[in-house]
Amino acid sequence: MGMKALEHHPNLKTFTSKTHLFNDIFIGEGRHMTGGMSRQNTLRGPASETTLGHKNRSRILLVDDHPLLRLGLRTLLSKDAALQVVAECEDARAALAHLRAEPLDAVILDITLNGGSDGLELIKSMISEHPKIHILVLSAHDENLYAMRALAAGAQGYVMKGAPTETLKAAIHTVLSGQIAVSKHLEQRLVLQAVSGGHRSDPAAPLSDRELEILLRIGKGEASCEIASALGIALKTIETHRANMRRKLLLKSGAELLRYAVAWSHAEEHGHPQRTMFSRV
Repeated sequence: MGMKALEHHPNLKTFTSKTHLFNDIFIGEGRHMTGGMSRQNTLRGPASETTLGHKNRSRILLVDDHPLLRLGLRTLLSKDAALQVVAECEDARAALAHLRAEPLDAVILDITLNGGSDGLELIKSMISEHPKIHILVLSAHDENLYAMRALAAGAQGYVMKGAPTETLKAAIHTVLSGQIAVSKHLEQRLVLQAVSGGHRSDPAAPLSDRELEILLRIGKGEASCEIASALGIALKTIETHRANMRRKLLLKSGAELLRYAVAWSHAEEHGHPQRTMFSRV
């Protein structure tokens, strides 16, 4: 596949507007994609990565539901002599399977994944089973809403997909060294939160991680039955969550919750959820 074809590939539309990876890796360096990757090569690195020369590299798992983005990440990280991408997948079930099957040093994952997977819940599961694993979130979701939750779940870093590739590479090494990797803006928020005794000012603070996930899905137009099926929970549980969200957000009806969720989803998609009307509808 030549560069012109790659630039207009339909699968790129979901993330090229929010990430520098495509431009920096594929276009900026004049690279050309040739042929396709087999399923085996998609899940495992080339045979050369398992040779003696790679023994001391930090072993990394990529978890993202966009194959082209995973390919871009693999290409980027392969240039770093200290890093080795040993596996990749697109959902929580496969990620946990990889983590249980082989020794890994770090995981780079998104907040939303295929199969209704919730990245925040995945982080909690990974930390519960493997407390020493280093986790870096790489996501298009606004850090003002999700970064604090990701860190609270056990991640050591949060990078927006719109960040330069050098920022991403620095964050990976920071996380592997056992330190926290966040933007300057988020670093200031963490300091202010610590000074204020842990008070969180974001409008979604009263909601649990699961409730926030459901709110986002409601805003995207998913019915309760669809959400229940995607998340693998009972319809009655979804209705309980909806009632709890109305109570926490001081909303009087399901119609108000729907309008609130649509406003939330729209603002989150455009990267400025803090500026939308999250007071009572």
